[in-house]
Amino acid sequence: MQPDFILFAISQYNLSAGKFRTMAARLEAACASPAMLVRLEGTGTSLPDALDALVAQGRRRILVQPVGLPFMESLRAWLPGAIKHWLDQTGRDDIEVAIGSEIVEATDLLEQLALATLANAEAAEPITSARASLGKPGWERPPDFTNHIFVCTGPRCHYRDAASLPLELKAELGRQDVARKCLTTRTACMFPCNKGPMVAVYPRGEWYHLPDSDALARFVKSVIVEDTTLPDLLFFTAAGPAAPAAAPAR
Repeated sequence: MQPDFILFAISQYNLSAGKFRTMAARLEAACASPAMLVRLEGTGTSLPDALDALVAQGRRRILVQPVGLPFMESLRAWLPGAIKHWLDQTGRDDIEVAIGSEIVEATDLLEQLALATLANAEAAEPITSARASLGKPGWERPPDFTNHIFVCTGPRCHYRDAASLPLELKAELGRQDVARKCLTTRTACMFPCNKGPMVAVYPRGEWYHLPDSDALARFVKSVIVEDTTLPDLLFFTAAGPAAPAAAPAR
């Protein structure tokens, strides 16, 4: 297939927005074909949204190129089925999508990395002037909170529109004036991928599926503000600590 668009897909959870923009610009500038870069976790345009946009623009032969050093094997194995699901949902038979090879295996990237490391050795930054430290003084205790909310932003939840969930959750907590009660933490995969977008709330031990902004607002109002449960969104409750065994009779 000769693609009319290359969609680079990177999986790197802690990639900053600035580095992402730099990588996107360099890939697009270096590519002879029209191209763009999307993230498979975190924030930003999801893979299916990007594919929808490309089809709307008239693209019909799309090459999805995984980017990673190396790219996660389990994620690479999952991608073909996920993209085929997207393709079937379009109901069209005039779209071709292919997934590129693992770049570490298909190119001399590692050899080029080794050569570049040696070539740039003189520009390396000595650590002699750095102050020895393993962390900031404030990194001793967690902040005050009542609810710890874990937001899954792993690639499969990202695919199911979880990309903006952490930002929308924080905004909704602020709107309902409970932001100070909550510690919000983005996580990688939390396992029940088919329930994404999802959050887990502790110490309640409740896991909720939040498919849209209405569900998110209801979750904050009922679970966080009113301290109740939403049975229609709740899909799992973690077992509490086991009760201590009774002392043997004497």
